[in-house]
Amino acid sequence: MRVICITQARMGSSRLPGKVLTLIAGQPMLEYHIERVAQSSLIDTHIIATSDQESDQAIADYCQTKQLTCFRGDEQDVLARFYQAAMSVKAKDDDIIIRLTGDCPLICPELIDQAIRKHQAGDLDQYTHISLTYFPRGFDVEVFSMASLKRAYQQAHSQAQREHVTLYLYSQSAAKIVPIETGQTSWSAFRLCVDEIDDLRLVQQLIDLLGEGWLTAGPEKICNLLIEHPRLADINKHVAQRIAH
Repeated sequence: MRVICITQARMGSSRLPGKVLTLIAGQPMLEYHIERVAQSSLIDTHIIATSDQESDQAIADYCQTKQLTCFRGDEQDVLARFYQAAMSVKAKDDDIIIRLTGDCPLICPELIDQAIRKHQAGDLDQYTHISLTYFPRGFDVEVFSMASLKRAYQQAHSQAQREHVTLYLYSQSAAKIVPIETGQTSWSAFRLCVDEIDDLRLVQQLIDLLGEGWLTAGPEKICNLLIEHPRLADINKHVAQRIAH
C-alpha cells in the first residue's frame, strides 16, 4: 500500500490570477505548500496536477526546475486529471490517495498524517477528511482509496462531479464519511486558503509573524497566533467561506 498525495494547482484563478506562483517573501506560494507537505512522515509520492493549458506551463516549468513530479491533464474534467495523475505512477486499488490544493500554503503535515492513519484504520470505501466545521479553510485534506477514485472516475457524469474530484464520493448514500475534528470550533472562522487578494495579504503577514517557524508550525500554533492578533484575522474576514463538509 502506497500513500500518493496529489495537489491540484493552476494559474487561471478568476479572482486572483497566477496566485499559486505569487511570491511571498521571495518564494512562490506553491513552494510553501510543497515544503510543508514534505514534512509528512507517511506520504510516499507527491504529484502536482495541473492543466494542459498554455497558461499552466509556468507550473510545469516550476516543477521541472524543482525536480517535482508534475502531471498535466484536462482543465475542465478535473476528476479525469486527478485519476490519470494517480495512474501515471501506477496506483493500485488499495493505495491511499490524498487530495490537496495548491492555494493552501500553510497545509498542516500533522493533519495530513492524522487523516491518513484514520483512513488506514477503515476500509477502501472510507472517505476521510479534515472537518471544516472545526478547522480553517486552508487546512483542507481529503483521503480515499484508489479504488474509490476509480469508481468516481467511471461513474460520475454530471459537470459538477467532473469539476470537483470528491463530490461524487461523499454524495453517495452509502459513503462512509469519517471527519477529523477538534474541540476548537472557533478555528473554523479563519481562512488560510488563498482565493482573493486579502487572503494573500493575511498569509503573507502570518508567514512573516511565524518567521523561521513557518515550516513546522502546527494547527494550534497557527490558529493561536490568529486569536492573539485579531486584526490579522480580520484582514479576510469578509471573504465568504465555502460550506464545510
